[in-house]
Amino acid sequence: MAVTKRYPKGKQRLFTNDLKSLLYAYGDSPTPNIETIHALEDALTSYFTDLIMEANKVRRLQKRAKFIESDYRFALRNDPIKLARFDDLASASVVLSKAQKLFDVNDVGKLKGSDKEKKVKKTKTKS
Repeated sequence: MAVTKRYPKGKQRLFTNDLKSLLYAYGDSPTPNIETIHALEDALTSYFTDLIMEANKVRRLQKRAKFIESDYRFALRNDPIKLARFDDLASASVVLSKAQKLFDVNDVGKLKGSDKEKKVKKTKTKS
């Protein structure tokens, strides 16, 4: 007989759909056992909570109001694999933000109202 754990009604399950997809990508069935998802989500939530608490200690010692990247880097200092992955994701984030600035939505709006388009409209109305 399986032991089922009752979760409080107020407890949110934030990663259920993402974890289903992740489990399927790693070879699980398309509909994984819900207990597996909950166990994995509990482990993930616990890990992230511990990581953020460790980074929070650093932030508070330095008397800052907000987290910065080095707080998380310090919290991951003892795990070189996770630290390297963090560095990769941080550099990818910088590259993405630079690319988004190049193709900003506001810039597209400026192109529509350019002088060339205004001249075309003026010539059409004069005719």
